[in-house]
Amino acid sequence: MTTSVPVPALDRDLIGRLRTDVIASTWTVENLQTLISEGALSALMRDSRLPALVELAGATDPAAVLTRFFILGLPERASALNEALPTLGARGLESLGLAATIDEAEAASALVMPPAGGAPKREPKEEREEASSPKASSLPTMRDPDEEAPESEPEVEADSWMRALYDLRPHAASLPRGDHEWWVASDLGEVQTGKPLSDDHVLGIGGATLTLLEMTVRERVDSALDVGCGCGIQALYLATHADRVVATDLSSRACALTQFNAALNEAVIDVREGSLFEPVEGETFDLIVTNPPFVITPDSVRGAAGLLEYRDGGMDRDNLIRAVLRGAPACMNEGGTLQMLANWEIPADRNPDTQWSWRVDSWLDGLPVDAWVVQRDVLDPARYVDMWIRDSGGQLMARADYERAFTSWLADFRRAGTGAIGMGFVALRRLDEAEAASGGKRAYDLSLDGHAPRGRDVAWALASLRAPELWDIALTRASDVREERHYVPGSPDPELLIMHQGGGLGRSVPVSSSVSAVVGASDGELTVGQIAAAVAMLTSVEVDDVRAEIEAPLRDLIRWGFLTY
Repeated sequence: MTTSVPVPALDRDLIGRLRTDVIASTWTVENLQTLISEGALSALMRDSRLPALVELAGATDPAAVLTRFFILGLPERASALNEALPTLGARGLESLGLAATIDEAEAASALVMPPAGGAPKREPKEEREEASSPKASSLPTMRDPDEEAPESEPEVEADSWMRALYDLRPHAASLPRGDHEWWVASDLGEVQTGKPLSDDHVLGIGGATLTLLEMTVRERVDSALDVGCGCGIQALYLATHADRVVATDLSSRACALTQFNAALNEAVIDVREGSLFEPVEGETFDLIVTNPPFVITPDSVRGAAGLLEYRDGGMDRDNLIRAVLRGAPACMNEGGTLQMLANWEIPADRNPDTQWSWRVDSWLDGLPVDAWVVQRDVLDPARYVDMWIRDSGGQLMARADYERAFTSWLADFRRAGTGAIGMGFVALRRLDEAEAASGGKRAYDLSLDGHAPRGRDVAWALASLRAPELWDIALTRASDVREERHYVPGSPDPELLIMHQGGGLGRSVPVSSSVSAVVGASDGELTVGQIAAAVAMLTSVEVDDVRAEIEAPLRDLIRWGFLTY
């Protein structure tokens, strides 16, 4: 593993200057989408920076310079950074620890496309030798690092090259109480550095991050907790609708970056270092969010490759998820919510599509919570191992090292009897004393197959677990629900009925004719019991038989938002 660079300085004056400059530069997500094509942005999400490098070559406006420097990891002249950040300047970037000067040897070999882009190109040997003379060189003059610099010599030459030490990029959010624009610093990935990730690497904003951001309930709360805060993006969101926000992480580096990003975005976040809930022992919160280091990593792989703090909490198998679920209720206020992403192991003798939930169910036994658990994907061990090795710079590994890590990891799953790994999320609601006395309610869904749930979908799903007695409530069909019918040619009756949901979770669900009849008649006037009786009479079926047929499907449709009450 490589060694990490020092964390950014928590110098609030310099951070304030940086904030002033990035705002003035209009370096926003919206502007970034005009600077770079949709195809290049999509490539960036796949960890390919070359299309964006080609498109931004030669651009000199501040937003383009900052994008090349921080997001694409391209060296820039200090003079270009001075123009892009006139209040902070290149010296300020260096003082904050966000940039470093490049020595002559490194600058001479730096890649750029093309030279008009504002960074050094790879020159022929003869040109490099000529440029090394004091007369011709535009690179900073090197001196003995122990030699004291003359008073008249600036710390950073105006035309010296600088390289980014961090990935700093804009991030926009559309929230119920208004839009927000943040700038978030995280560690550069191997795509920009060409090196394996350090043991204490702090991840930026990825697909899992965005999933959790989208599904978090955004109601106003007094207190919120981000467990495993990483770069702090979840905590920044929480600060928009929570009066008090605490962020914890086992990694001191992650805590430092969260503090930096909070200062940069003028957010008040109480950052504490420690494992899981230890830093908040004795405290309770209305909302807890966590994207924990849930990757199931055997000790044999940790020993060979080191422990990556951002994805592996050091616990055996999938027990970190168990620890979070078992420990969370003690830190939740009554009615409070926990939302988290998770992985769990599925034994080889169980069907990963129909028998996946038993392990999570056992973790929830006896807890004073209602739970909604969704398995959105399932991977066999070989695919899981390959995905996570590649995630940590597997493409940079020697073939022998890759194969050694792969076989060791896969053998560990075989020894444990693991047939598949489920990937999904868990949402909990803390019960009050009266509710807890009757026991928690749980719902398990396999792949939502539509839109990722939003905060309001999660809130509704949890609330629906405490719905009144089904037969006594009047349901209302959502306005976006449509029905598709399939017929055998010549038959008057449909063979298959599928209900589609245009909004909400975007699900398509096969239903029986009785369920279809109840949904069709659910306009908020008649109770489900009354409609079921009418369906029984029209179809000459016993009422109890109709109720038995429609009860479970209706509860699912309520949870998924097809029906409301």
